[in-house]
Amino acid sequence: MEGFLGKIVTGKKKRLVEGKQYSPREVVEIFKIREGRKNPLLSSLKTLSGPNIIAEIKRASPSRGKLIEGSFLPYLEEYEEGEAVAISVVTEEDYFKGSLEMFQEVRKFTFLPLLRKDFVIEETQIYESAQWGADALLLIARILSRERLQRFVYLCTLLNLVPWVEVHDERDVEKALEAGAPLIGINNRNLATFQVSLEISEQLCREVPPSVLIVAESGIKNRADIEKLMDKGINNFLIGETLLASPHPAEKLKELQGGAKVAQS
Repeated sequence: MEGFLGKIVTGKKKRLVEGKQYSPREVVEIFKIREGRKNPLLSSLKTLSGPNIIAEIKRASPSRGKLIEGSFLPYLEEYEEGEAVAISVVTEEDYFKGSLEMFQEVRKFTFLPLLRKDFVIEETQIYESAQWGADALLLIARILSRERLQRFVYLCTLLNLVPWVEVHDERDVEKALEAGAPLIGINNRNLATFQVSLEISEQLCREVPPSVLIVAESGIKNRADIEKLMDKGINNFLIGETLLASPHPAEKLKELQGGAKVAQS
């Protein structure tokens, strides 16, 4: 695995060795908890005309450094006021300064659907996501074998978790479709180099059949970017740093959705 992405995955493997392991009895209990659970995320993205924005809680990033000082709650309140359709929470510890505990706190304070974003490489991460109330879980096609991705998509589906399969090139899209992903997130950021280009979404959306939902991720900064991608048939957008850098995230959300331009301060 290349570059910085390989470093992140190596660190995640070390953490998982020391992390919680689920017994068969605990796994059965998690399945019971999730049985019959309503998951509004897919239906919302399918029925709303867009632009539908999934707003992100992310304490830091390798490219931008610290993004949230102190409590994340003000951002959560702004996102709800700005009518985000869901919240993404980045829980990776070493490079994004997230945590499962932070995810648990977000779950306490919002009824919006939650996406857990992390570098998922083991089934235990799926079980803990289901246990703590996630509605969707990020699965990065690049870091998983075809067999493991297919198994993870199936397990997420059994647990009423939306398997949000992230892709960056044609090979990733092929893996995601082969695995039966109902939703594909096209990451405009190369996770090896962190370079960003909206052309990735413009190109790869042509490879995804209409039956599969598409979410454009990364590098979306303004209404013009939204319109550019909507012209290509993409109505769903995951936006983090643009909102986190704004002094008025709720107003920025409304601007991105087509409302008034945010007053700068």
